[in-house]
Amino acid sequence: MQENKSMKSNNAKVIGFFVGGLVLGALAATGIMISKNSKKAVDLTSTLGKQFIVVDGKTWDSGVLPGDSAMDYFTLQSNIYNAEKNFAGQTAVRIALANDAGKKVTATELPKIEELLPIANVSDEEAKKYYDKVVNQMGPGFFGNQPFEKIKTQLQMQMSQQKAGETIMRKLQELEAGGRIKILLTPPLSPSVNLDLTGYPVRGNKDSNIVLVEVADYLCAHCRESEPVMEKIVKEFSSKVKFINIAYPLSPQGLSGSLVRGAYCATKQGESLFWDYHSKAFQVPYAKANVPTGVDPTKAFSDVAIEVAKETKLDINAFSSCLTSNESNEYILKVQGQFNSSTGFKGTPTFYLNGRLLEVNPQQLESTLKTALN
Repeated sequence: MQENKSMKSNNAKVIGFFVGGLVLGALAATGIMISKNSKKAVDLTSTLGKQFIVVDGKTWDSGVLPGDSAMDYFTLQSNIYNAEKNFAGQTAVRIALANDAGKKVTATELPKIEELLPIANVSDEEAKKYYDKVVNQMGPGFFGNQPFEKIKTQLQMQMSQQKAGETIMRKLQELEAGGRIKILLTPPLSPSVNLDLTGYPVRGNKDSNIVLVEVADYLCAHCRESEPVMEKIVKEFSSKVKFINIAYPLSPQGLSGSLVRGAYCATKQGESLFWDYHSKAFQVPYAKANVPTGVDPTKAFSDVAIEVAKETKLDINAFSSCLTSNESNEYILKVQGQFNSSTGFKGTPTFYLNGRLLEVNPQQLESTLKTALN
């Protein structure tokens, strides 16, 4: 899942994102399947494209559409692929569980998933515990400052859907690992994206031709959830993959912007210091993004970034000077200009592997990288 770049502090949008994100986060999935021994004819349309449109006598293939239409088409194909894959996975689970239960599976009969895989509803206590946890971590603004009782029913419904999706996904993974289920779908391939990666912090094998780029915002909830997974992936693949981090502010004038400017300034003092700053910036409390009435927000947000810099043992004088410089503002403009619809960027976190957009969440990166390294 991603946090959209247009989402700033609008509470209604935050609630909408939260509600939608609960369900989709559990269901998103992707994979890459390569057949080496098949004697059947190979369909190359996903690579070479298919004849798509004719304009003024010229035929355009889907693989060579002009401008940002190529990325728009990839997004369309990705949405279709993900919907088909989710449907295929759930249908396969239903068939497998029906077989286990000795129930009929015919052209007219297939038991419902709730008959085969009972899932308990989310209780008031579970919902309240989750609500309190989120408010403590992110502040009441995450729920639009709505009290628990007002959003309880909606929250329970979304949590129940999330629980159901996660339960089905776990069962699917179990059945796939046991060889009982195979999803015979191939994900679409992103158009090649031209990214200027000069000057961004790098770790891992800096000479590797396998390059993974992560674009993340320090106050993005999904980025924060993904960070431990990313650290695990970096450790596992550090000898084989070149990892590049690009700090992107979803709210350039807010705390997000100050932390990203700080990331740029930390990079100027050395990559090892940047990675320390990077780790600590993800730990800044969400409440710091809310400035009391009468307090200058620009100064307050800069002070937060400076506190992170102090914890990182950066040269504070140099850092503070850089933080308010035109140079750090130009960095913001650079990343905003580079990551837009033409590069498939819609929000954070976003990943690119060898110049192609990945429609994956961090939990799926490990298998994707293993495929790329084979």
